[in-house]
Amino acid sequence: MNYAIWLDGVVLKIDLTDVLYRKYKGEKIEEIGITRDVFCDWPDFLNKLKESVKLENVVFLSPYNKDTTRHIMENIGLSEFRFISNDSGVTKPSRAPFQVLFQLMKWEPMETITIGASPIDLLSARFYDSRIKVACVKRFQDCSRYSPYIMAENLGSLYETLKRLRKL
Repeated sequence: MNYAIWLDGVVLKIDLTDVLYRKYKGEKIEEIGITRDVFCDWPDFLNKLKESVKLENVVFLSPYNKDTTRHIMENIGLSEFRFISNDSGVTKPSRAPFQVLFQLMKWEPMETITIGASPIDLLSARFYDSRIKVACVKRFQDCSRYSPYIMAENLGSLYETLKRLRKL
């Protein structure tokens, strides 16, 4: 399996759902919030993920531009991973991040799990290809009404579920 993980909301302790949705709808928004604080369950999940999955099968999706994303990834210890940044100005819930991801990585949608934490993470994947499996971690927003493939309370329970389903 391949894993596309959203930086904001899954790794970074920040909820950009409303601001990114407003930006998607055409509102002029110059800057979106930035943090380098990670959720407490992230380091353990990352260590387990590294034991189970090859690095080339994990890509991070970012609502930030290339320079900001690279800086954040370096600061939180993810510089060894590839990432898809938002250089076009169009990010989730647009299909654009996934168009770039699948064009660059040559992955198959049926072999890809996206890990997100908000409804627009799920919608972005679905707008691109409904065969992409979306795992949603409960953080700031509830994505259960959009029927994710997996709904987890935290990254620890998500890891256990993925392991049980033999997706890791």
